[in-house]
Amino acid sequence: MTVRWNGRGYAGRDLGSRKARTLVALLSVEPGRLVGMDRIVEMLWGDRPPRRPPANVATLVSRLRSTFGPTMMVGGRSGYRLGDDVTTDLDESMEMLTAARARLAAGYPARALAAATGALELAGAALRPDGYRGAGAVVLADQPDTTWAETARVAHREVLRRGRHTAAAAAIQAGEHATALAAARAGVVADPLDETACRLLMRAHCALGEPGRALRAYEHLRVTLARELGCDPARTTRDLHLAVLRDEQCLRPSA
Repeated sequence: MTVRWNGRGYAGRDLGSRKARTLVALLSVEPGRLVGMDRIVEMLWGDRPPRRPPANVATLVSRLRSTFGPTMMVGGRSGYRLGDDVTTDLDESMEMLTAARARLAAGYPARALAAATGALELAGAALRPDGYRGAGAVVLADQPDTTWAETARVAHREVLRRGRHTAAAAAIQAGEHATALAAARAGVVADPLDETACRLLMRAHCALGEPGRALRAYEHLRVTLARELGCDPARTTRDLHLAVLRDEQCLRPSA
């Protein structure tokens, strides 16, 4: 995760010691909320806290403030939070995705595609018309054993999922069918049970004149759902499958 301050991104050792990085990461998972001192101490030292935990935390905060400015962290002995001017790459990718979905709903698919692609790239999943690159960086990879980091990881996976959906739908409407195929295929690879991604993949294949591949994508989904969940695809997905079988127009605007 990258922290942005005064127009510059900071990650890894740019943020200081491991304890300092952990503190920043912990606060970034709960933006705008004060994280209590007891929780901070527990996350930093576990069951082996120092003799004066609040003083040690204050020292870390002081070092961070001396590097990034006095408003980088707000708080005191009761706890701390990140300053209002501090953002993370995850925050920014969420904002870009919200903008992309709004543009798509307003009927601006090209602008929506640009914003969705930007959100994916910021989340570590570059999207190109000739293929898909990157599964998305692991959020807080240097905190592998911490359950609190899972909040950010879940949010990151949701940004990737929704970003691929939005990019594929926008690309179909914009006539960028190869890009739509790349985005939808990435969604299916990430989650073989993602029916929205599968429908978008089917539509992209239809737009490229590949109904046979659209049918194979549906069959793969059907078999996977039956094996993993013991159910059939949703009615919307079955209707699209029937439209492809009947050689009907299966490429419809899809948000």
